Amino acid sequence: MATLTFVFDPYSPPSAVGATAVLDLWHTHRSRVGFRAVHAGTQSAHFGLGPDSDRSARAFSALRAAAPQLELPLVHELHQALAARGERLERRVLTDIAHHLGLDAATVFEQLRHPQRRQLARAELQRGRALQLGNGPTLLFEHANIITSLPLNDSPLSAIIDPMLPPAEGALTAA
Repeated sequence: MATLTFVFDPYSPPSAVGATAVLDLWHTHRSRVGFRAVHAGTQSAHFGLGPDSDRSARAFSALRAAAPQLELPLVHELHQALAARGERLERRVLTDIAHHLGLDAATVFEQLRHPQRRQLARAELQRGRALQLGNGPTLLFEHANIITSLPLNDSPLSAIIDPMLPPAEGALTAA
């Protein structure tokens, strides 16, 4: 199965726009494509690392641990709170995200207090920085051991991805 990996910065407006486009793809293609998200730190911090990066990576790690099946909607909600509305990352933001996606906020906070959460978040940031291309969000398409960087601009992502995907099971192919 092909995989799309979205490398993001939840404080970045361009990343928020990309998150919306990737969420749309997730809604339409998740039966044919695996989706992953990786936090790359904040662009405003030195090398993407700093207090905001650490806090938001820990928050994302806890949210994802509470609901791994909702990884892309969680990324979108985090972008909406931090980049779009400019909110400060605090308990209320995490509670709002949890409630908006039908999660138990207590489960999110339990995950946030996990003894290894800080280490997991730092590993996430290192992986994100290694995968990020340039200073903005990155969308990577992997299939058959080939990784391609896809543009996160005004182009409709479905139009770019559809020809790259193998035919759906049961689909008729032209002879």
